[in-house]
Amino acid sequence: MTVPESIVAWLKGFQTEQKISRIDIDILRAGSIRYALVKEPIQNVKSYLSGRKEYTNHYTFTACLPSVNSEECNDNTKFGEALEEWVKEKNKKEEYPKIEEAAVTSITITTPFYLGITREQDSVYQMTIAIKYVKEK
Repeated sequence: MTVPESIVAWLKGFQTEQKISRIDIDILRAGSIRYALVKEPIQNVKSYLSGRKEYTNHYTFTACLPSVNSEECNDNTKFGEALEEWVKEKNKKEEYPKIEEAAVTSITITTPFYLGITREQDSVYQMTIAIKYVKEK
């Protein structure tokens, strides 16, 4: 399982009235109420003499949600705030995504949930997630 696949599986544990059943990787499909996880072109790597490496990767979580009226927009904001809080709680409890041959040490929100693009029937919201993990030799 890749790092993005691990994060997607972990994010599916977030439960609200609107269940996240599918999160695509590196593509945002057409239609309303859809989600995607896209890797950012940034990777910080710390190398140690022992051969151990500490990676920090950044991913943009994108949600395309209905936004025909103010009530829907408010619901979208509530969704984003709840997701941010869920990630914070999971990080605090050290309940991380499982990455093969690596130990995750943190997962955090580096850019909060925000409105990116508005269209006639829906809006695209985004937030950036940073995951830090360690690999031995």
